[in-house]
Amino acid sequence: MAIGSDGSQTATMKREFGMWSAASLAFMFVSPIVAMYAIFSIGLATVGPGFWWGWVVCLAGQTLVAVTFGVLASRWPFAGGVYQWSRRLLGAPYGWAASWTYSWALLIALSSVAYGGAFFIAVLFGLDPANTVVRTGLAVGMLVVATAVNLIGRSAVKITSVACVAAEVLGSLGVGAYLLFFGRLQQPSIVLEGLHAAPGTALMMTPLIVAVSFAGWSFLGFESASAIAEEVREPARAVPRAIVVSLLAVGALVLFTSFGIIMATPDLAAILASGQDPVIAILAYHFSPTMVDVILVLFIIAFVATLIGVQASVSRVIWANAREGELAGAAWLRRLSGEQRMPRNAVLVTAVISIALFIPLQNADMNTVLIAFTTTGFFLAFLFPVAALVIAYLRGRWQPSEPTFAGRAGIPCAFLALAWLVLETVNVLWPRGTADQWLLNWSPVIATAVIAALGLLAYFTAPAHREAAKPITAPLTEPDTALPTL
Repeated sequence: MAIGSDGSQTATMKREFGMWSAASLAFMFVSPIVAMYAIFSIGLATVGPGFWWGWVVCLAGQTLVAVTFGVLASRWPFAGGVYQWSRRLLGAPYGWAASWTYSWALLIALSSVAYGGAFFIAVLFGLDPANTVVRTGLAVGMLVVATAVNLIGRSAVKITSVACVAAEVLGSLGVGAYLLFFGRLQQPSIVLEGLHAAPGTALMMTPLIVAVSFAGWSFLGFESASAIAEEVREPARAVPRAIVVSLLAVGALVLFTSFGIIMATPDLAAILASGQDPVIAILAYHFSPTMVDVILVLFIIAFVATLIGVQASVSRVIWANAREGELAGAAWLRRLSGEQRMPRNAVLVTAVISIALFIPLQNADMNTVLIAFTTTGFFLAFLFPVAALVIAYLRGRWQPSEPTFAGRAGIPCAFLALAWLVLETVNVLWPRGTADQWLLNWSPVIATAVIAALGLLAYFTAPAHREAAKPITAPLTEPDTALPTL
């Protein structure tokens, strides 16, 4: 049994994942297919082929964040990583705020990924993907499937992660390689098209800055390996590696596959003028209708797998909060069920909330709004532990008793990661729509304010244990002998 913040014994989950299982879950969460195809068409239409460089910049920035998270995960390998790290660095209230922000980012991500995947289901079955009601119904169906898998248990999640990797190999690596080597129609210089800014263009409206704002969506979720840290064997070593490996693997696939698709673009201007989805049009140009359908099925598998990974992550974060008594209904939420001791109640709550989020967002800009919500939420959540580590170091309170991931390079990475997160958060929040597109311009800011207000209400009304967090000199983790193992 693990020890709660109040000294009481609390339930623990079985350690059934290894490093590669944790990395696969994070890979499934980020998913090159979801990371790329959910925003590729938006990027091509907004910036052009030069959008590719937005991914390059974001991958570099997020690698700094991943290394910083690896440092923290090697110090405190507990479930609900972002929450646990923030709490132990700057105290319980700060940790609670981090967890609240991160939980909502994940919940909105569930809705966003489901809505993005519903587009490909609609195309596959000849439905109208522009019909918000149709697409929402398909998204709800995807969430139901993901919830069922997570309720079954870890074995189902592991099987799904294998299916996800297979779908990625064929749908990302396979498609990208075929188009690059057999469908190439352009010169490599095409990836520079669209990056030129007209004289007098404001800095925040320049093509590369805009590309980076959209590309921020693509490299989120690598931290999910830390969310299941208490289900991983030798977590202090395995989890940091899983975080970094999953991000770099996804990043490499996104850059390779997107480059192959861009090189195989027949006439982007004509495609955009026709009103077709650019990615679907490019695939249809090079593949038979049957093959396009097969590729769409692979896309759908990847989107469902990502939903499963996201839901597994957010349910563990909610469970970790409930274990500390920091949520209303904590006794019910922290309950584990079955021989596998699964947080099924927390899983069900995530499904209900993510489905309910569709109700107030029924409009033509729903996909773009959800992407903006998700990206903003994640970057704000990432800021909590990274800023806390920098502050703790400056105060002289970061003095780990054992070597941490990345060694001496960890702290410099944390400072650079903090600068990157601040700049990208401002970039994502920056209003770029026309004057009549107020929803696109201000919805992320409004949503952030609403979630913050709800957080204050929840914090002061929940029957939480609000004593100070464990001091920063607390042991790295509880002895493995105190935890149930296989």
